[in-house]
Amino acid sequence: MRIKIELAALGLLACSLAAPSLHAGAFGNDGMVGKHFQVNLIGVSHDKIADMTNTSRRAIFVPLDSGEDVARKVKIKYVAGDSFAVLDGNATDDNLAIIQVPHEVCDDYTGGCEDLVAYDVYAIALGKPYGGALVSAECNYTLNVVDANGTGDLTCEDTLLMGSFEVSRSKGKPKVEDITNIFRAEGCLDVMEADGSFSGDCESGDIEFRNLWIFNIEQLEDYMWDFDNNGLKLMQVRFYPSADSGYIGTVQ
Repeated sequence: MRIKIELAALGLLACSLAAPSLHAGAFGNDGMVGKHFQVNLIGVSHDKIADMTNTSRRAIFVPLDSGEDVARKVKIKYVAGDSFAVLDGNATDDNLAIIQVPHEVCDDYTGGCEDLVAYDVYAIALGKPYGGALVSAECNYTLNVVDANGTGDLTCEDTLLMGSFEVSRSKGKPKVEDITNIFRAEGCLDVMEADGSFSGDCESGDIEFRNLWIFNIEQLEDYMWDFDNNGLKLMQVRFYPSADSGYIGTVQ
């Protein structure tokens, strides 16, 4: 059994979330078609002051240049909800934007869950003049993560199947990047013992997860991207329903 967070109608999303006409065929040329959610990260040279918290929007404005080299750290925060939505589309006013993504919680860890909601995610760099962006993921759990091999504690970032990715726009055909694994995690959460202690090892009663959509982990405290933009005008990100949902359950 599981508690399922119902998704918005992806058929409507596929129709209403079209990319700007100039780049509408960028994904289609690589066979990326079908129901999906798309968000556009648009690099701008001047900060915007307009309120962008209406959830009907499908774009996020980011500084054209960000990162440590220009002393401007920009974060794209992801939160679990009942549907896809851009909750804050302006990362130029306070260097933070917020995206809501669907999740599904397993309520029978003893039996384990393998059919939870999950997505395959792809990104592409577009626009001129040419540029690129480096994305690094940051996250935290409310419980400690322990190594299944007993070699010590891990960080949340250690559980991610991919910690960062880079996209760039140069001459030639834009390249679609598979970034699914930056949203997938594998690890073991150290659950409190009956006496109030923690074992420090992955053992019976702890929560194990493999190739899991990270937002399906109840103990996820926060997840965000560190967005280092180097002149990239547009990055499109698409979320497609995935047939591979991974696994979460208690260690027997």
